[in-house]
Amino acid sequence: MKYQKLIEAILEAVGGKENVVSATHCFTRLRLHFRDDSIVDDAKVKAISGVVGVNKQGKEYQLIIGTEVGNLYPEFVDLVGLKAMDQVPIREPEAKEKFFDKVIGIVVGTFVPLIGLIAAGGTLKGLLSLFVQMKLLSSDSSTYMLLYATANAIFYFFPIFIGFTAGKKFKATPYLSALVGAILIYPSIIQAVEAGAKGDLFGIPLSYINYSNTVLPAIFAAWLVSVLEKFFKKHIPHVLQMVFVPFFVLIIAIPVVLLGVGPIITVLSNGLSIGLEWIYNLSPLLTGLIFGGLWSLIILFGLAWGIVPILINYTVQYGNDPIYGMLAPAALGMAGAVLAVALRSKNNEIKSLGISTGVTGLLGVTEPAMYGIAIPARKPFIFASIGTGVAGAIAGMTGVKVFAPGLSGLFNIFAYFGGEELQYNVFWGIATLAIAFVVAFVLTYLFGAWNDQSFENKLAGE
Repeated sequence: MKYQKLIEAILEAVGGKENVVSATHCFTRLRLHFRDDSIVDDAKVKAISGVVGVNKQGKEYQLIIGTEVGNLYPEFVDLVGLKAMDQVPIREPEAKEKFFDKVIGIVVGTFVPLIGLIAAGGTLKGLLSLFVQMKLLSSDSSTYMLLYATANAIFYFFPIFIGFTAGKKFKATPYLSALVGAILIYPSIIQAVEAGAKGDLFGIPLSYINYSNTVLPAIFAAWLVSVLEKFFKKHIPHVLQMVFVPFFVLIIAIPVVLLGVGPIITVLSNGLSIGLEWIYNLSPLLTGLIFGGLWSLIILFGLAWGIVPILINYTVQYGNDPIYGMLAPAALGMAGAVLAVALRSKNNEIKSLGISTGVTGLLGVTEPAMYGIAIPARKPFIFASIGTGVAGAIAGMTGVKVFAPGLSGLFNIFAYFGGEELQYNVFWGIATLAIAFVVAFVLTYLFGAWNDQSFENKLAGE
């Protein structure tokens, strides 16, 4: 076994395997409970090569191992003779939380198990974009189609993955909450969205929405499943629960989500669209500052699709899009923030995550950077948004236009070529990308007050 020596050293320092009552793990920590805490030698544990540190929380003894803990854990429980348990969910702090902190805590707890998948998919998407731009691979080829499906599956089927991890977070049956997430992206619903169809549910008007790539609807659905599941388990006889608990949860949860979340997102998105056009007519600089700064948050809340019709309308009507010129720097801002984290961090795992997600951000795929580092750490997300807001304001002030929709990250450089003032547009387009990156990088590096231990604690739910 790969970790046998490390595990044996840990067991010797904590009083032997007979002293270990239970073992679980989170993102970076092996969490143990002992029969007798007094025989555990803290100094000896901290001196073990492979143990980064020790933390105690109540009766729980936490050994900070790093991201290798997920590989070490099965060998540990096998050697000790324990039953493997599910990964420790991110726990709510006992102190009363602010609403925003609680929302962020839920989002973090939902995404931590998916960070590796998001980073892998994002890296492959970035590489595919690079290969297409360099003419090494055709976007019409079957090779590209299959590799893109591999890269994009985690993002397209987000509601299913989010439904599962959020279900565990809310202590629901994760398979049931994942099923609700799957219903949100059922092919017939996606086809209805694409066809612009209108429908109803029990006679109530229904807004068809493409929930793929969205986050919050699936999280809300998982919470609702947890509430309904607890209720029906309490009121349905045990012998009938296997069938009728999920039955009643589904027939109640799906209408509530589709009829409740859908209209709310529609209203908010329409409001954003109206506000965007109004502010743009008032001041392009102000539009870039506000919507550039809020763009990553708009994406997080699944509201970006409401702005898409405006972007399409400008491209069709004028042959270019000044609005997206203000939003395009967002990927560079996110990349700058996480690369600053990579430079400040002394933890090899965090440094590696920062570099890989930063590079994919430069290539236009921001989800790994956003969910892997920026949102859990908060300040990088804020500074990335500030960098994008500043760049967006300058793009609005200088009138930067995008002539090729659909590009992202550094590839937006190719989108600035067009129009009568080509050199002017290209210069300021590239300048706004650089400004977003530099502002986010500098703010995060100088004022982010980065602390590896604090970041690990947030991922561990402390």
